[in-house]
Amino acid sequence: MVAVPVSARWLSGLGVGAFLLPVVAVADGFGTAGVFLYAAGLVCAVACAVPTFFRRRDHFRVACAAAGMAVAAVSVPSGLVGVMFALAVDGWLFYLAFLLLPVTAVAGLVAGFQRARGRECGRRAVVVAWLCAAVTVTGWGWVTWVASTV
Repeated sequence: MVAVPVSARWLSGLGVGAFLLPVVAVADGFGTAGVFLYAAGLVCAVACAVPTFFRRRDHFRVACAAAGMAVAAVSVPSGLVGVMFALAVDGWLFYLAFLLLPVTAVAGLVAGFQRARGRECGRRAVVVAWLCAAVTVTGWGWVTWVASTV
């Protein structure tokens, strides 16, 4: 049995933080009106958390692929509805902040998938994943600040 490196588990867990961040950030503003956002965010966070529980490399990689598909399945319909919202309200910056969530999660899952082969694998994917995470945190910090000033 080949164990999964700890860095691969951290990378697959990036999606958990990415999807829990907006749920916490907008809970005060939306209240119970954001039920769809909360449900979609929590489903994606759970999907991204599943790979961290697998120790064997082959099981971990399958779980990363399945989690990526789950995130895509939940995010594509939300993205299409979000485009209509962005067109109607002219809220393109908010739409981009929401669009970064699945991008960060999938980038982290891809990096974890590649890093599971060994610590020397997937270095570029790791850089992309951490860069997406930094942009997501910055973007949601801005969204939270704008929402609190309005």
